[in-house]
Formats: sequence, structure tokens, C-alpha cells
Amino acid sequence: MRKELIDIITKSSVEVVKNAGVTEEREFVDSKDNFVPVGIPYHIHYTSDKREYYMTSRQHESNSILIFKKGKPSDFIRYRNLVGRKSQTYLQETRLSPSELDYDRGFFTIYFAKQANDKNSKEFEISQKDFNKKTSFYIKTQIRLKITGERDLVRDYNAVQILTASKKFRGTFNTLQPLQFYRPSKNTKESVQDRLKNYQQVIPGSTSGGSSGGSSGGGGY
Repeated sequence: MRKELIDIITKSSVEVVKNAGVTEEREFVDSKDNFVPVGIPYHIHYTSDKREYYMTSRQHESNSILIFKKGKPSDFIRYRNLVGRKSQTYLQETRLSPSELDYDRGFFTIYFAKQANDKNSKEFEISQKDFNKKTSFYIKTQIRLKITGERDLVRDYNAVQILTASKKFRGTFNTLQPLQFYRPSKNTKESVQDRLKNYQQVIPGSTSGGSSGGSSGGGGY
């Protein structure tokens, strides 16, 4: 069985029951309709679309395979649907940060994807390359953030971009903040203040010795 089919289930799993049991005689079949031997441990995946899938091993492993309870044809229907998706492109989460070139330009674009067939799925960051891939399994969006300039203007601009995207995309973007990648532009009030903070030195107690005519001796011992 192709690994991609297992990935569909594991990535959409909301609960995994480990050590769910062991196979009994003629209880399960594999994808080729062969009976699974007696005594094989299995675990269960419950996916976001409220479906149940059995796999071999006490917990999920790289060599786990799908097995199906005999007499449940719906399991085979689900399997055939998965097989039909075997050429599907799967996107990986990729978190990026602005480059110096992005800061010179003043803008940075973040790309997001989420499963198209699950309204409760969470969005995740992807690369621009994955954003440009054709795939019907995901819906995608991009958010263009301002990352330099006056702080208040940048915050307000980015807040609008995030809110607009969340309404269209039906996402939350809870991990994205308006000033997350912000850097003050050169020679702005913010950049000057930052430089002053960076170079601020603690000045020791006054040692300016301008004696103003008083005696230097004083016996203060």
C-alpha cells in the first residue's frame, strides 16, 4: 500500500487509540481482501470527518498497514476513495522569516493552506513553492504584511490584512501578530530610539572635580 494513503489518515486524525486489541480469526482483511492472521495487534485512527480506520501495530509505526473489518463494505468504499487520491500533492508546514531584501522592500508575504474538505481544519504556513502547486485537497491564501515604517501605521495596516484574510479563508491566524516581523525604518523616530537603547551606557556616579573653592581636606573619616 502506498505510504501516501496512510498519510491522508494520519494527518487528518483527531484521536488515536493505541493497543486497541488483537485480530481474531477471520475478523479483518487487508487491502487485497486476504484475511489478517490471528493475534496481530492493531490501533485505531479517528479522523476529523468522524470516520474510523484500523491499522496494524499497537501504535502507529512506519510499517503499519490499513486493515478492514470483514462485513463492513463501507471500509472498502473509503479505501477506494483514498486510492483515488493517491496522486494528490501533500503540503508540508514551512515557517519562513523575512530576508534583508524583504526589509529593503518593506513587505513580506506569508502563505497558508488548510484542508478543503474539513471546515474545522487549522491553517498552516507553507512555502511560496507549495502555494503555487495545483492541489484540490487544500484551499490556500496569502497575506502581504508591511514590515517597516512607522509602528502605528504598520500595526493598523497588518491588522486589516489579517482580518480580511481570516474572513475570506475562514481561518483564525492566531499565531500571526501585526508587528510580528516589524523593524523600524532607518532614520525614523523608532529606529533612533532603538539605537539609543542599544548604545545607552550606565554612567558612573559624578566624578567631575570642579572644586568650588572649599577645602579639600575635611576629615570625613
